[in-house]
Amino acid sequence: HYNKYVCKPRRKEIASYLDLNERQVKI
Repeated sequence: HYNKYVCKPRRKEIASYLDLNERQVKI
């Protein structure tokens, strides 16, 4: 599934979303 998202131009938005999730998980 990640491959499909990466192909889309919204990969930056997804990267930011994943980054936020990682921060929340760390907290």
